[in-house]
Parts: sequence; structure tokens; C-alpha cells
Amino acid sequence: MSFKLIADTFSVSRDSTSFIQLKTLKKPKTNDQVWLAIEIVGDSKYGRSTVQSIIDTMEEVFFSDSELGAYERFEQSLKEVNLIIKHLKEKRAKSFGKINAIIAVFSGDELHITQSNEAEAYLIRHNKFSMISDGLSSRSADLFVNIASGELMSDDKLIFSTARLLRLATHSQVVQLFGDGVAEAIESIRDLAMANEELSLGAVAIHSKLIQQRSESNEDREGHHLLTKAHSALKSIFTSLKGKMPENFMGGRSNANKKNILIALGVVIVLLVVSVSILMNSRRTRAVREEYRIQLEELNQDLHVANTKGYANDKETANSILDKVDEDARLILETNYFRAEALALLDKIQDTRDSINNTDRLKELAPYIDLRTKKPDVKALGIVSLDDNFFVYEYNRLYEVILDQILDPRQIDDTEVVVASTAMEDQDALVFLTQSGRVIEFVDGLFRFANTEDQAWKSGIDLAAYGKYIYLLSPENDQIYKYARLRSKYSSASEYNNGADLSGAISIAIDGDIYILKEGGNIIRLYKSKQQPFKIEDLAVDISEATQLYTSTELDNLYILDTVNKRVVIVTKSSSGFSRYYGQVVFEDLENIQGFYVEKNENKLHILTESEVYKIDI
Repeated sequence: MSFKLIADTFSVSRDSTSFIQLKTLKKPKTNDQVWLAIEIVGDSKYGRSTVQSIIDTMEEVFFSDSELGAYERFEQSLKEVNLIIKHLKEKRAKSFGKINAIIAVFSGDELHITQSNEAEAYLIRHNKFSMISDGLSSRSADLFVNIASGELMSDDKLIFSTARLLRLATHSQVVQLFGDGVAEAIESIRDLAMANEELSLGAVAIHSKLIQQRSESNEDREGHHLLTKAHSALKSIFTSLKGKMPENFMGGRSNANKKNILIALGVVIVLLVVSVSILMNSRRTRAVREEYRIQLEELNQDLHVANTKGYANDKETANSILDKVDEDARLILETNYFRAEALALLDKIQDTRDSINNTDRLKELAPYIDLRTKKPDVKALGIVSLDDNFFVYEYNRLYEVILDQILDPRQIDDTEVVVASTAMEDQDALVFLTQSGRVIEFVDGLFRFANTEDQAWKSGIDLAAYGKYIYLLSPENDQIYKYARLRSKYSSASEYNNGADLSGAISIAIDGDIYILKEGGNIIRLYKSKQQPFKIEDLAVDISEATQLYTSTELDNLYILDTVNKRVVIVTKSSSGFSRYYGQVVFEDLENIQGFYVEKNENKLHILTESEVYKIDI
């Protein structure tokens, strides 16, 4: 008797001293499965490697000798696991944590389980609750000693938990959790666990369903019908021919009759071949359809698991599962089987991914400003804010926007080509960097070339302002040049960077710290000329196509523009250098995004395309 196991999982660790792993082990050409729910408590350094050692040992030993029964292989596996644990205890001494674990083997209609410490396993059969792990814990030096074995039945429901679930719910409440299925049961367990702010918990919910033998399909019945007709036709022809066949047929003297008989036999053989081909093809089609149907069911279950991982803030695992589900769903879509179901699954994947990654996906946005009303062929390059107003520039023109009104464009210069700009709030000035390496200021409604005490400005590709200083990014020279704005000119350049590799740098932003974006999405943070630690934890999206950074002293977050994927990624800032991924805003319909900025209260995001500005709530 074979069962299909429908399952979902949830885990939450409240602090660094708890590590939880929920794992299923399967191998091709066998229906045996090993399920593990393991928590390591009190070992923040080696918890992950300890769990992996247990998993690797179980997988290697249990599936190594298929000639032995499941119980014998399970017993041998646990002996090896006990030896591994004993060795690790001796090696790590006091740093070795406590292991709360359930390990279960499903083989046909057999269920074998073992348990350690506070982990528990529950069975719900015919709406009756029982604890099947009771009495399995051992006081011996070995962790896993006792095995409970029993028969698995259709519609059995099981829960493997790394902590005592009955602290959170009564027996009858646990039974009710399974009322609507495993996904809903896990969702209820999640709600109970999250309400207890101190409890770390890993839980697996499993529902066993008997695999039904499929009845004869329409294709099979049609194939059998064709074979029956062919057989009847063949029998009729032979019967008819038998009475008409001359006695000397084999002697070769009745050639006309022989020819007619051979033609008739050929027709029947062709009919038989076609009938058999149709039958075999229908069976192959049915088998392939059934395979994809089962795969779709499994992918939907994996989707639930990803959602649960997302709730537990394990974004890395959740996104990894979603990537695999997405890949497999697209392969099914290419086969023309279950297209509607595959498309629906892809929509669910996108919704789940957006929820887990805190994605705001925007469509059909209306522009706040349309620059073409002033210049139909405008090709905007960037946007910059000054005194709560913002300015848009193209290579030789500046557009000032006050509220929602565009003023007539101003000519920046007849010959220079602008490549970058920044605002000096304290100086009430806009500063433009040109392609030829010159600097132009816009102050009091007038443009003028700005000079430096040096003979010429250093070469650069981007610039940012902080107080009375501008910082010129020069990846060519592996340097950031710092200039002070004086009364009528700028100071000589001073070299700010002390040792950081700026090769491939493409954007600069400042809030006291200096952030440098490099090609490939790498971000460097500098403070007082020295490179500082910087890492984005829980980064759920790929920023390798990022093109621009934005932040300021008033903002709590660092904003990363990715024009290729039409999005702005938001990460928190931290003096420790360990930022966290916060979310992303995706602009699906916008083309040719050129720049952006964020208002000081961080509730509005301005996005610039070549001809329009969009104002978006964030």
C-alpha cells in the first residue's frame, strides 16, 4: 500500500542560541522517505554544522543498502548518528548544545520514529489525538535509542515538533488545526508560536493520502475497442477466406485468389498496427499527464513551504524554493499540459515572492510632470532637489518644477555637455559636472563656470555634496576628490580615499558616510577616508544591475536604483555597517528610467524617465 504525503513546515528561532532545521530526505527509485525536525539549543557557533552532520549521516547510511528492511536501515543509521554526536560532544565539550529532534521513516504503510529531549510527535487518526513519541527519550549516553513503529493509514495526520506544542494548545485544539489541511494547520501553529515571544519552534505537519489506482481512461477504452474491432475483422476475413480458399492454394496455381488474400491480410495488419499504436500512445499520454499532475501538486506544496519560510524571515531559503518552483512550473508550461494550472501557479509564485520580499509592484502610473509640454524631444538625464523644489536636467537645459508646474527651460551652456549634478543645500546652489571636466554652478537663477585653486578640475564621473564640500568620484584615478566651496571659487582638490578599491565605481551618495556603488552591485562605505564594514543582510533581490545610489542625512534608508529591472531597492542604514533589506518598489510599465530622489520625510519617491516625472507614495 502506497501513500502520498502532503506536508508543510514552519520554524522560528527567537535568538542566536537556537538553530532549527526541517528536512526531508528522498532518493530516486524508492518510495522511502526520512523526515527530520531538529533544534540545537545553546550552540550558536556549531549548531548548523551539527545538524548537517546528522542529516548527511542519515542520508548516507539509510539509503545505502536497499536489500535490508526500512527498520533495520533506520536502526543502523541511528547508531551511526549516535557515534557522530558522541564524537562532536567530545570535540566541542561545553559548547555542544542540546538536541531536540524527531526523526521519522516512512516506508510503504510503515512508520518508524525516534525522539530526543523536548521534541514530540503527535498522531491524529479518526479525529483522535495521541502522542506517539511518548517514552522514546533515553537516559543513556546515546541520544537516539528507542524506535516506535506502527502502521500508517490513509487520512492519518501527523505533527513533528521540536518543542512541546501542547504548551500552546489543548488536544482538541490541535485536532481542529487540521480541519482544512496542512497549510492551514501550519498557519495556525505559526500564529500560536508567534504569540509566544520566547518560544523557538520547528514544526512539520503531514497528511497521508492513499494513492488511488486510476480507472480505465477513455483513451484506453477507445484503444481496446479498436483492437476488438480489428480482431473481429481479422477473424471474419479468415473465416470468409477459409471457405473460398482453393485446395491447391499453396501449390501456387490460383494466383488471383492468393493476391486478394494477401491484400486482405495486409489491410488487417495495418489496422492492427494503427490500433496498437493509438493504444500505446494514449497510455503514454495518460502517464505523462499524470506525472505532470502530481508534479503540480508537489509544486503547490513547495509554494506553501516557501511562504512559511518567509513568515519565519528566512528569505534566503524561501526565495531559493520559489526559484526552483518557478523553473519547474515554466517547464510544465512548455509541454502544453495543464497550461492553465501552470499559469495560475506562476501567478501565485509572483504574489508569494512579492509578499516575502516586501515588493510594491506598480502598474499604469500617471505622470506627475510631462516635460514634453515644454520641449517635445526632451531627453532628460537626471533629477535633483533643492529647497523642496526639484530640477530636471538634460545635457544642456535645466527645467525647474514648482509644485506641479514646469517653468520654461533654461540654457545651461551653448557648448558644454552635462553628465552629472548635485545640490549644495547649505550653499543654495546646484552644481553640474560636464563631459569636458568643467563645473558649472546655478545660483540665484544664473549659471556660471566655477573655478578651483588648482589649474583644472580633476576628472570624474559623478559628484555629491555635503555641507560646503563637493566630492568628485574618479574611478579612473581610484580616488574621491574633495573640494571646499570658498567665496568666489573652490579649494584645491584633496584626496579623500585612503586605500579603498574604487575601480568600476559608478555612483556616489553621502550622509556623513560616503557610499560608493560599483558595477555588479557591490557597495563600499567610507568614513573619514577609511573603508568601513558594509553588508546588506537578508538581501532578497539581485542588485547586480544597480546604477545609482541615493541618501542624505535626513533619510533613514539607502536607496538603490536598478534601471534595468525598473525598481528601487530600499535598505536600512546602520553605523555598524550591517544594513538590512527593507523592500523594493517595482515600476513595471516605465521605460528609460534616468534618475530618482526621495523626499526628506521618506514618504515620496520621484522617478524620472526621459520625458516624465512620477511621484510615488512609499
